[in-house]
Formats: sequence, C-alpha cells, structure tokens
Amino acid sequence: MSKRIWHHPEVPAGETTVAWRSAGQLEDTADFRQWMDREFPQGAAELASEDEVETSRRSFLKLMGASTALAGFGMAACRRPESYIVPYTKAPEWVIPGNATYYASSMPRAQGATPLVVTTFEGRPTKLAPNKLHPDAEGTDAFAQASVLDLYSPSRSRKFLKAVKTAARADFQSVLATLAADKFAKIGFLFGADDSPTRARLTKELAAKYSSAKFYQYEALTGESSAIAIGDGVKLVADFAKADRILSLDCDFAGTDSQGPVTPFFDRRKPEGKAYTDKPDASKMNRLYAVEAAFTLTGGMADHRLRVSPSQVTAVAAQIARGLGVKAGVAIVSPELSDPKHVEWVNGLVADLKENAGKSLVLAGSRQSLSLHLLAHAINLALGNIGEGKPLVAVQTETKGLGNLTTLKADIESAAVETLVVLTPSNPIYDAPADLKFADTFAK
Repeated sequence: MSKRIWHHPEVPAGETTVAWRSAGQLEDTADFRQWMDREFPQGAAELASEDEVETSRRSFLKLMGASTALAGFGMAACRRPESYIVPYTKAPEWVIPGNATYYASSMPRAQGATPLVVTTFEGRPTKLAPNKLHPDAEGTDAFAQASVLDLYSPSRSRKFLKAVKTAARADFQSVLATLAADKFAKIGFLFGADDSPTRARLTKELAAKYSSAKFYQYEALTGESSAIAIGDGVKLVADFAKADRILSLDCDFAGTDSQGPVTPFFDRRKPEGKAYTDKPDASKMNRLYAVEAAFTLTGGMADHRLRVSPSQVTAVAAQIARGLGVKAGVAIVSPELSDPKHVEWVNGLVADLKENAGKSLVLAGSRQSLSLHLLAHAINLALGNIGEGKPLVAVQTETKGLGNLTTLKADIESAAVETLVVLTPSNPIYDAPADLKFADTFAK
C-alpha cells in the first residue's frame, strides 16, 4: 500500500495549535501553579529554568553511571563460571540434546526401596516421578524429591579433607593403597540400614580380601530394635490387603514408618469396597486402631485412636498382650494399666483382635524401644498373623551378619577396628543416641 498524504487545512489567523491538558493549564492561574507545586514539588523545583534542567540531566547520568559501575563490580562473583565445551565427537547412544531420556530406577530406603522414573537431559537428572508400572509403586515423598536437589547443592562436598583440611586426591589414594597391601588390616565399613544387592556382593568381595574386616549398619530415622526382635537380617513385610484389623503402636506407616506397600491399605478404606475383586473379603473395610502420643498422618485416619504419653505406649501394648494370653516377660515390661478409660479401650480392642485372628496386623514404630517391638512380635505370633498367606511375611535379607552402632563402638574401643570407612547417609557423631557417647569413641 502506498503512503497516504494528508492535506490538513491551514490554521486560521488568531488561533494557535498548542494543546492544553486542562482548562486550568490554559488559564495558568495562581491556584493551578500552586497545585502543580504540591503534586510535583521536586520536579517543579528542578525544572524552574533551562540551566537547572541541564544540571538535573547531568546529575541523573552521573548517578546512573556510578550505580551501574558499582553493580558491575559487586555482581562480578555472581556470574556463571565460564567453561569452554566442544560437541561430542561421537554422541552417546539415545542422547539427543534438548530431548529428555527416561530411566527406571529405585531409591534405597531403610524400609525397602522406592521405584522411580528419572527424567534426564544429557545425563543430568532433573525430575523424579513414581514408577506406576512397579507393583510397589506408592508415589514419592519429600526425601526422594530432595535427592535431586542434593546433586546440585552448592554445599555438596567437592574436595578431599584430611584432619579438617583440604587434601589432594593422591593422599586418599595412598591410604587406599596402604590398606590394599595389608590383608590383615583392621578395617570397618559402616553402611546404611537399606538393603542393596550390589553392596551385598561387594561386601562379600571385601570380606574375602580382608580377613579382619567388619561390617556395620546404622540409620538415624529407623531403630535397630526391630531387627533384634525378629532376627538377624529378617524383615517383616506387611500385606495390608489381607489385614481386616490394624493396630498401630506409634507406627506412622502411612507417613515415615513404611512397613510395606501402603496403597492396599487405602484401597481397603473405600466405603464402596470391591477394591480387590479376586479376594473374598474385597467388600469389607478394614479397621484401624492407633496408640500414639503425637498426632500423625496414620493416627488422623484411625477409627479408634488412644492418645497417651510416650511412656505409656509400652504399657498399653503390655496390657493388650495380657488380654491375648501372652505371659512371657510381660509383667517385667510394665504393670497393668490403672486408668479405667484406657482399660476399657484395650478390652474392646482385644476382643476385636481375637475375632480377626490371622487377619490382623500389629505394627510398632521404629522410634520405640526394644521391649515394645518384642511385645508387638509376641502379639502377632499369638494371633497367627505371620506366615505365607498372612498379613505379615518374614523375608530374609542380605543384611545378615552386619553389626550395629553399639557393636562398632565396642570394636573401636577394643582396637578390633583401627580404620573406619563411613558410607551411611547419616552422621553418627551428630545423630547417634546421646547415651551412647559415640563421638568420644570416634575420636580414637
């Protein structure tokens, strides 16, 4: 399109082409000027004359130039570090820049493993999602999501330290070479409480190479008493699909105390039922009892919740064991309850558990003492809840023969362990029980 040329009419004589924003500006009265001074006091003062206008512009440029210079010097350390990269001479398989690559993986946990799908870009993981194709898929939690951020954390350890001072990699390799040459080195390895097949295989190889090597496990978020109560390396996995009655003794199995796949528990909580059409009790809802001191996610869903002090959880468990006919060691653990309301609550629970023997679950929290775990195990045995086809299945893991933090402390003090390799995600000096005084032993 061609540009149109407008022919405006000429301005008549005696008229002006100046446009005013208001009638007050046209009249230019004293009141209007006073109002302008009040609305823009600084601007009116600076624009009093042309000289002052120029001065204001120079001052503005000076201030802005100085601010820009200072900002440049101050933000120099916040720039992204420069790196010179070259493209692949031979591109890795399945890697296309800008396209995501997905991997099926799992995150080892003290109670098992979390099946995941990892999203990566050029080998860098950016997102974790639950693997819905896995039979144990339950979603992800805060620990799994935070594990991605740990990879890119600026506080992540990037240097070798020796005696709290920066050391070279060659120093660490020289220590490894010294240990490798000595087949009788008194060396100890401290792992987490999770079960890893790869680590179990490497542990056997290390045990074959070092005759005096000792292996231990420790996890801050789970207690060691459950393994002692059940057996060395034995783990009880709960099948909530087969449990009509569930008793939680300060066990937040829907939150932090995982006891097995928890999705079947929520399926059995649906009022419409028929979550498992291939099972005879598919249309029957389960019933949850909770005994706890603090409010938990599991306790919030309980049909019957008994709030007691932390010291009374074991006393309530002992009273339940008495009602079910368990006598061995119960009187030593705790005397009978004196509160009538608690006794009435326990009697109703015991009657319900007896009616559902073999189809119930009694779970003890990982934070609880050894005595409570022994009571929970005795109650499950009395009800017949453990075995094939039962709500609790005993599984022998590959963690058999691993010591705990107490045995490690004893071995260090007796000089059975002179070199310790700590591979646990926990920090035993910081989060070990205070009465153990592990920090004093670790100083050796």
